[in-house]
Amino acid sequence: MRYIPTNHLKKDMVLGQDIYDATGMMLLSAHTILSEQNISYLAFLGVKGIYIDDVGSKNIEVENVVRPEIQVTAVQIVREMFTGAMDEQVDVSEEEKRIQEVVEKMVEDVLKNEHVMYNLIELKTYDSYTYFHSVHVGILAGIIATKMKLDEDEIYDVIMAGFLHDMGKIFIDRDLINAPRRLTESERVRMMEHPERGYEFLSKRFHFSERVNRAVLEHHEWYNGMGYPAHKKENQLLNLARILKAADVYDAMTSRRPYHQPYLPSEVMEYIMGRSGMEFDPKVVEVMARELCIYPVGCEVELSNGQRGIVKENHKGSILRPTVKLLDTDNIINLFADRNARNLTIVKLMM
Repeated sequence: MRYIPTNHLKKDMVLGQDIYDATGMMLLSAHTILSEQNISYLAFLGVKGIYIDDVGSKNIEVENVVRPEIQVTAVQIVREMFTGAMDEQVDVSEEEKRIQEVVEKMVEDVLKNEHVMYNLIELKTYDSYTYFHSVHVGILAGIIATKMKLDEDEIYDVIMAGFLHDMGKIFIDRDLINAPRRLTESERVRMMEHPERGYEFLSKRFHFSERVNRAVLEHHEWYNGMGYPAHKKENQLLNLARILKAADVYDAMTSRRPYHQPYLPSEVMEYIMGRSGMEFDPKVVEVMARELCIYPVGCEVELSNGQRGIVKENHKGSILRPTVKLLDTDNIINLFADRNARNLTIVKLMM
């Protein structure tokens, strides 16, 4: 499979993966031969890119840490929890049961696929950003927690907290959340209320653990104490909140938002690494820098010698040096292990 930005899609390309919306409805199925109408529809939905199958990407497989069907179900459940939050007729116990079941399945997948490096490309629609974002933050936080060797209960709680971390935004004006401009000081203060509002709502309505609720409360705190709402720092902060903070920033920065275009994974990791010890816990940053793929499998890259290729495999502990399949010759270059490739670097990621 090969990842192609939506604005580079062409008629008759073959879709490599199913695409779903936040309700769980399939928008397009794998193996669909794309029409101009399909491409326009994807652009309208704000999907920034998709995987296609073609000759050049044959035998390149993207491994999923979490089963796609579990992700689809999770997005659907999170959406229903957000949209039904104010409905007093909703069966809260049933909501809790459903989200607990899907989190348990995610924990199972994350632990079972601990060796798989997270690919960091998730397909999401623009108008349902909050729901996709919440699930992706939960997955990424769970993977980081697993790589940090936390116990299973903590992995469960950080995934759950990721799903729920933005629940407080249901109390914030939607136009304010999606404002394509710099917020005024009073608007910024209102926006900063959402961690506390989320904590209060979750504590009163549900029976999630205090660790989950507290991670939601602290997910905008900084490691050096410059965050909000309580300016906690270092070990005053829940370990899971420090993980959630980094996962939240990563997914938000790599997503298209009203106020910015998506940044490249490499750019976001540079940002996170540059703010280690200030905004982010150095231990969390160390794990992300070692374990996450800034050149995701299936993405096209340009090498320093001018050749282009598709990332075939990443290597743990050497995220800057993946194995690449060249497009013009089909030759495989292992930038990590091949002595003859030591002078080659990746100069551009096509996203």
